Amino acid sequence: MVYILTANRLLRYRNGRSQILYIGPTKKGTERPAASAVNQASQIFYKLHGVKTIDVHVVTCGCRRAVPTWTRLESSLIDAFRARYFELPKYSKVRPKPNYALFNANALRKIIERFGAE
Repeated sequence: MVYILTANRLLRYRNGRSQILYIGPTKKGTERPAASAVNQASQIFYKLHGVKTIDVHVVTCGCRRAVPTWTRLESSLIDAFRARYFELPKYSKVRPKPNYALFNANALRKIIERFGAE
């Protein structure tokens, strides 16, 4: 399970503006997704000027035997974001190796563009 943290205002990136602050997996697994999101959001909340709310959007995918699909979904979403805005989300520190073999690139692009603006 992967979540996307978005701000209530647009943030500047090299190639446009987006509300996306962070893209990351849950640390505790599917049992406690809210705990991971709240922990990350609380670290980010006080660092940003003008942000009054941070929303959490959960992105899931089907499971496969012996394949950690959540890590591949995270890396594919981060790479799709990077392809669109030419940099990582503000608070995503590590750029994982992308793996598009499991996911449709168009679907990933639509998820990223849902939170952006020109």
